[in-house]
Amino acid sequence: MKLGLGGIGEAFRDDNFRRYSLGSILSWISYFVQAVAVSWTTWELTHSTSWLAIIALLDAAPNVALMPLGGVIADRFDRFRVMLLSYGFAWLQAVALTWLAWAGQLTIERLAALAFLHGAIHAFSIPAQYGFLPRFVERKRLSSAISVAAAYTQLAVFAGPALAGWLILHFGVVAAYASNVVGYGVFFAFVAFLRTPAGYVQPPASGKSFLGDFLEGLDAIRAHHGILALLALMLMGAALYQAIAQMAPAIADKNFGAGVEGLSTMLAAAGVGATIAALWLAHGGAARAAPAVILRAFCGFVVSVVALASARGLLVGAVAMLALGASWEICRTGSFALAQTSIQDGLRGRVMSTWFLILRGAGALGVVATGAAADGWGLRTPLLAGAALATRMGRHLFRSSADRRGVWRRVRATPRLRLGRNA
Repeated sequence: MKLGLGGIGEAFRDDNFRRYSLGSILSWISYFVQAVAVSWTTWELTHSTSWLAIIALLDAAPNVALMPLGGVIADRFDRFRVMLLSYGFAWLQAVALTWLAWAGQLTIERLAALAFLHGAIHAFSIPAQYGFLPRFVERKRLSSAISVAAAYTQLAVFAGPALAGWLILHFGVVAAYASNVVGYGVFFAFVAFLRTPAGYVQPPASGKSFLGDFLEGLDAIRAHHGILALLALMLMGAALYQAIAQMAPAIADKNFGAGVEGLSTMLAAAGVGATIAALWLAHGGAARAAPAVILRAFCGFVVSVVALASARGLLVGAVAMLALGASWEICRTGSFALAQTSIQDGLRGRVMSTWFLILRGAGALGVVATGAAADGWGLRTPLLAGAALATRMGRHLFRSSADRRGVWRRVRATPRLRLGRNA
């Protein structure tokens, strides 16, 4: 704290968070190495933007279908154990990818099946992970811890693609897939040293049916006007960001003629921007994740999409991706921090899994629409159309209401409100 680290220093004063962070950093890097390897393998096997969209949809579909169940399980059982079990299955999926690639048997059909399995597994790990930090980290440090975790996740977005490009170029995709097998192993080794704080009490199960539990979480979101406003803003952003991330191989190859090196440069630039933005949020603590900051970042995000779609060379495209990563990270992490700090612990798994499900669905639709449109009109036209639609949605949400300040008052109240019918 004396070194001017602000919220970052406050987060790392927590022993559990330090241990968790050490295990997570390498694991996240290897996770994104695998993600880039899957994307590049898809492009090499098919050279089709439609197949890039199909693989993304197959990964997202089980997320959308199973995430409500994952959220209910996260609120009914020990989230730490649910997360470890899910990560165990994810490790087996990484082993299967590595073995098939090594044996020369990784066809597009098998890659599609493993992408579907990946999405199904993380429908259970993600809700448990949302409730993980609140279990091990003090509430006063929670907002900073969320932002710091987002920072090193985004560091992985930078380092992962850069490492993936180097591994694929020099050692092939087998090494890229194998790195994720190692990454999960490192994560398991470090989280074994986590200790549950004295006095922690697992929230009791509601006693309702699975459907009743899910509907209770959905109703909590509906009743909280501040979260609803943020969620509406994030929907279009998620659709655009996921479309760009999934179409990055095609953008690098077709628009910039840069191949896998261009892909790594683009995704690494986005990771650098996102890392800087997440550290900036973490340094400022809870006060910096403000609705007005999120809105300004969303405006910058839309401008960055237009710049990327209009770029004719890799340098301009990389600068646009840098700004894109920074602005979207402020929107994403800022809104997540506001939502998580306003949710009762017994509802956190369901509410955040429903939040993620809605954004994941929007992202999948954005990828499918962009991929389908790109086959006929190229990549620039759908991206520019998406930016125009995002601008219109933002203006409608925050400017066209009869009381222009009303939405902002509700969002500003988010950290102080409790979810429920009377929120």
